[in-house]
Amino acid sequence: MIDYIIVGQGIAGSMLSWFLLKQKQQILVIDDFNPSSASNIASGISNPITGRKFVKTWLADELFPFAQNTYQQFEQLFGEQFFHSVSIIKLLDSVKAQNDWSARCASPEYHPYLTNDKLVYLDPQKVKNDFGGFEISGATRLEVSKFLSCYRNYLKENKLLFEENFSVDALKTEDSHVTYKGIASRKIVFCEGASAIQNPYFKFLPFQLAKGECLILNIEDFYPDKILNGEVLIMPTGIKNEYYIGATHQWNFDDDNPSEIGKNELLGNLSTVLSAPYQIKNQLAAIRPTVKDRRPFIGFNPEFKNVGIFNGMGTKGISLAPYFAEQFVQHLIDGKPLTKEVDIRRFL
Repeated sequence: MIDYIIVGQGIAGSMLSWFLLKQKQQILVIDDFNPSSASNIASGISNPITGRKFVKTWLADELFPFAQNTYQQFEQLFGEQFFHSVSIIKLLDSVKAQNDWSARCASPEYHPYLTNDKLVYLDPQKVKNDFGGFEISGATRLEVSKFLSCYRNYLKENKLLFEENFSVDALKTEDSHVTYKGIASRKIVFCEGASAIQNPYFKFLPFQLAKGECLILNIEDFYPDKILNGEVLIMPTGIKNEYYIGATHQWNFDDDNPSEIGKNELLGNLSTVLSAPYQIKNQLAAIRPTVKDRRPFIGFNPEFKNVGIFNGMGTKGISLAPYFAEQFVQHLIDGKPLTKEVDIRRFL
């Protein structure tokens, strides 16, 4: 009998399985690779200052250093680089936005995340920025698909990955363990992203799925070392003249395919920021496992004590997943309490 079956190998499943392995737990990850999953097409940006009012991200002082340390450990393990410190220029769209930014500059708790208190003006032939912008410190970017590929290979090499689409009908639950296709485990934890909305063990959780779409553009002679954040995010991909443009946030959708509605929304928002000419190379879409209160789902089913969930990371999963995976493992191994805002008991 093993200790944990982990369903899903996105950011959530990868982090949870990793921290369990660090505690010498016997695990098996079950995942059928999906190149169009939310994790695989995410921008990978972790931004400590977000929203129209430039609010500091929840738990930024704890999440960001922990995530950086975790991803750098992975880089050393795999001998690859996929985690980067980045420069984000937040573009301002009004005098009011300038005033809001100035107020943040006066607050000591924001000082670690603001490079300076001077406005930045970019080339108007490339960017529409009449009101300027400000540079954000402490932002990072994870090359998500590269990281997930490296970790997937690590799991394969150590015979810790079962490559198939998990069938919940094949799961048998007992008082002391669960069984899946002949594999007995003390517990199972679902890290299956948006698919969790169909999981019968967690129907009581208020998932609020959102469809996200992005474009890949070719923009010549632009800003290969800066990420611009206005009505859309404009991010260099690392390929010459290639930029990620994203992302939409649709609550109502019929499928997970790229749409004309998403494309037109992105291009409309892009027109408020970009002056330079461009060519569209690709369009991508995925469903995010978002939550109404914007906090993760972590814990176990109140009736089936061996069936758990680690999900709902949403758009901030790159920074949330490492910190809360480690916390969840401490809860599982040593009984340490979960942060109340993420414990699924808040819905019981």
